[in-house]
Amino acid sequence: MLSRPTPEYVRSRLPLFDDYADADAALELVFQAWPDNTHLPHVLVKVVTLNRLYSTSIFDVHGVARHIVSLDLDSDLRSAEPGLVPRIATFQLSNGKSRNNYSFATKYCAWHNPDGFQIYDSRVDEALWHYKKHYGFASFRRYDLGDYPTFTQIMDQFIEHFELHTFTRRQLDKFLWIEGGTLF
Repeated sequence: MLSRPTPEYVRSRLPLFDDYADADAALELVFQAWPDNTHLPHVLVKVVTLNRLYSTSIFDVHGVARHIVSLDLDSDLRSAEPGLVPRIATFQLSNGKSRNNYSFATKYCAWHNPDGFQIYDSRVDEALWHYKKHYGFASFRRYDLGDYPTFTQIMDQFIEHFELHTFTRRQLDKFLWIEGGTLF
């Protein structure tokens, strides 16, 4: 049975993320050291580190780093512009095909602005879908989670419905990742 995400329950689950605290500390160092996205070597270090520590399956890290630099995105990162996520996510491969790096893009944005961006990945998707089915906190189709502005609205409904206002977006990212992992 899926436990209701009360503030007490969320608080009790967050220590389970402690095993990953070193990875988060490393990412924090990298993203704080190079907060801007105009210098390719700095962006490449952030892409490689995030890709490796968060298993985002970016195979062309150089291409993604060049793509990010080309977007001139620093003001959108600071203002938490939700349309930035699909701009980062949509990446043209060298063979002409397009790839959607949605999960990576949410993580890249959230590491730059943790109060402004929410992280999406398959575990978060699984948790939110199960909470919707069991507790009806919002009305959405599962594929709606793949649209970032809609995803953030769903997250806001999740926070409101379960009265989780005392938690940061980063804490809720961790909680949903933990819960989603138990559902797989």
